[in-house]
Amino acid sequence: MNRRSWLATASAAALSSIWTPLRAAAPFPNRPIRLIVPFMAGSAPDNIARALSAELGARLGQPLVVENMPGAGGIIGANALKRAAPDGYTLGILANTHVINVHMYRNMPYDPARDFTSIAAISGGPTALVVPVDAPYKTAGDLIAAMKHAPGKLNYGSGGKGSIAHLAVEAMLHQTGTQAVHIPYKGATEIITSMLSGQTQFGMPVLGTASQYLRNGQIRALAVSSAERSTFFPALPTFTEALPPGFVIDNWSGLFAPAHFPADLTQRLFAAVTEMQAAGRLDAQIKASAGELRRSASPAQFNGIVVADTARYGQLIRAIGMSGDLG
Repeated sequence: MNRRSWLATASAAALSSIWTPLRAAAPFPNRPIRLIVPFMAGSAPDNIARALSAELGARLGQPLVVENMPGAGGIIGANALKRAAPDGYTLGILANTHVINVHMYRNMPYDPARDFTSIAAISGGPTALVVPVDAPYKTAGDLIAAMKHAPGKLNYGSGGKGSIAHLAVEAMLHQTGTQAVHIPYKGATEIITSMLSGQTQFGMPVLGTASQYLRNGQIRALAVSSAERSTFFPALPTFTEALPPGFVIDNWSGLFAPAHFPADLTQRLFAAVTEMQAAGRLDAQIKASAGELRRSASPAQFNGIVVADTARYGQLIRAIGMSGDLG
């Protein structure tokens, strides 16, 4: 190497050594943040993500770009989040399908707690048993009677195998000793559209996903899966009331990051979400779609919810015989 080449190489190395710590010290965030949603546009988690992105982006000074990655009951999007760099520039909105899938699939690519960082709980709500508005079923009991009269003749849609809607219907079928044909779709909004087109006869999407169709008079709700009646649709009975002894399935969604996420960024994002919740605008948007509010006292508490629900749904899935039946 001649002297000129050596000087050029040495100068480049020196500049690199100066630039590296400067780049590392750049304030977060200094570019747009990717926000993965493992569900279709228009689903309850997607609505939350879009409300969150506008509010959180304003507080952080950088836009949050929502990227829908539906499929496999949320596994595709969640796996993309798991594989992302833990640098704060890829976050995700995950729902409790996240903790159901681990019991439904034999070969899961991740652990719902160990491979992610829980940041903040945001929203939730029950599933709702819904039928087309012109269906002959006026109560949950009417639908069960029809399935007992003609086993396996009715179809129901879900947002995918292992989705909350899939689990909720299977819990109902198991409890009542009835049968129906499961038609899995890519996302929860297709539960509604499949009913409206006549492909399916009923479904159990999250209430927030179904709310606008209920208010528009396109579908009818027969029961909700919460422990108490919905404050948004108080005339709807719970499953405990409609089909004793009933069951309770409650959905949640929250903000997550990949594993090994820096503690200071976790706390900063948690504080920003908490401030947004206190301000009330995000909560108002959640309530507008019949969503229920969720809070966590800390990221550690939210992680505790993830761990506890992983165990709880595992018990339910084994009880109704769904465990390990998917590839």
